[in-house]
Amino acid sequence: MAYTIKQAFKDAWKYQWEPQAGNKTTRTYALQAVEYFGPDTPVEDIDAARLIDYRGYLAKYKDNLPATINHKISKLRVFQEMALVHGKVRNLPQFPKNLPLKNRKEVIWEQIEVRLCCEYLRKINRSDAARQLVFLCEMGCRPVEMRRQIRADYDLLEGLVRFFKENNDNKTGNRTLPLTPKALKVAEDQISEMKGEIVWPLSDRELHHLVRRALDECGIKKSFIIKSTRHTCATALGMKGCTNLEIASWLGHSSPQMCNRYVHMHKEVHANAYNALVGV
Repeated sequence: MAYTIKQAFKDAWKYQWEPQAGNKTTRTYALQAVEYFGPDTPVEDIDAARLIDYRGYLAKYKDNLPATINHKISKLRVFQEMALVHGKVRNLPQFPKNLPLKNRKEVIWEQIEVRLCCEYLRKINRSDAARQLVFLCEMGCRPVEMRRQIRADYDLLEGLVRFFKENNDNKTGNRTLPLTPKALKVAEDQISEMKGEIVWPLSDRELHHLVRRALDECGIKKSFIIKSTRHTCATALGMKGCTNLEIASWLGHSSPQMCNRYVHMHKEVHANAYNALVGV
């Protein structure tokens, strides 16, 4: 009887991952692979070609960066180990090497690229997508943080925005940030045109599709169009001399012990990061 990917997951969880601290992301990534290939798929049937297809799926439809893709593929390598140890499988297909990580052009938005894409999106009457792209690049927030925001999370008079997590996010970093001038402008425009309670109703898939269309129309090559907005902000902060602590505070990489349901930090706490982004 074939040793399936579902069995490999159970053995990997029991013997390797469950005892480890911080195993929630590992479990999530492993289950994504189980879902993609199907729980009844024999581990020995996942060859290099199918792995490369999975890589393409993660890059195109999940908008994952190379580091995240490599992390997810590593779960399949563990499944192979479990097959050899517990499944009595003698030979397994060889997997290709990990993806290279250093490719700044692919993972950073240049200002000219943002401008050209926004011009195209406005031309096709999708100013909402243009505003969301600008906001993501300016503030460096996670798309999931934007999707749950309501009008009450914005104080436009004070120029503040609130980001928060939910218990099942496996993320940390509840925070209130000062809006950069560009982010404030697009937030004001977006809120003025709101039809419901949600500020940013576009799904990740729809935003990805629209921005991909704009990139293709402008002749710009970019593989990680949504995730790269966060990297764009982080890189801008780093290049302006912000410390790791300041960047982590701005992006929301705080420890869970430091975060309550909402962390109402006064905007001066983020003054250096804010000034770096707006060129003060």
